[in-house]
Amino acid sequence: MKVELMMVSSMKTSSLAIGGDNVLSYIFVEEAPAIVIIHGVGGHKEDWIGVAQALSDTRRVFCVDMLGFGESSKCGDDLSMTVQSAAIKALLDAHNVAQADVVGNSVGGWVAATFAATYPERIRRLVLIDVAGFRAMFEGQPPVNFDPDNGDQMQQLIDITINPKIAKMPGLAQRAFDAYVASGEKAISATWGKSLFASPRLEDLMPKIGAPTLLLWGADDRLVPSALTDVFCRQIAGARMLLIPDAGHFPQIDQPDAVIAALNEFMD
Repeated sequence: MKVELMMVSSMKTSSLAIGGDNVLSYIFVEEAPAIVIIHGVGGHKEDWIGVAQALSDTRRVFCVDMLGFGESSKCGDDLSMTVQSAAIKALLDAHNVAQADVVGNSVGGWVAATFAATYPERIRRLVLIDVAGFRAMFEGQPPVNFDPDNGDQMQQLIDITINPKIAKMPGLAQRAFDAYVASGEKAISATWGKSLFASPRLEDLMPKIGAPTLLLWGADDRLVPSALTDVFCRQIAGARMLLIPDAGHFPQIDQPDAVIAALNEFMD
């Protein structure tokens, strides 16, 4: 949900061809060391502009649109976490970044975990924010329609992911649904769903993660309960956990200052 849309002068928007017809779109600030931020489903790179600006004094920040989202390409029949993480590697290669801190929220956290498990030599620190991708997600009936067909269904999705003070903003759900259709994301929802089912589960990835890891969670997450952090911490050696009060599944939207403080403390 594009809550923060104002670009700042130090940021640049670019794109990268990564093979075939795939193009990865991203916003970046040229400082070092590097940090890559990956949004979750329903989000876009612009959601992270405020966080990126706060980090940019001391870091080279890249906020990406996952393949299939925002301004990145929506072609091909494989948008799996394996393909998404390879796109992050291609981004780092293109900018001659040997190692980066990687931050991912929701499904973006699943991408980040896949990247950390697949390319351990390319990651310095890992932050998983309300991460998705565990086996139980694919069992039973989903709590809402993750491929909404109208503004009312989009409102139900927003209600379960964002703090009520923001979720009830007049017109937000309809604008989000209209953007979902206009962006082309709804048109490829079947490909996206198939790609999720084909992706490695968190339970298989986490034992392979060796980078220092922070599990950052909205204490009021109704989609992925914070109780799961205890389980995840046991599966990643040395992982730390931090709960953010008064935040749901997208704490970077609900409590951006708390997210910025946590990232700065962990990555210093």
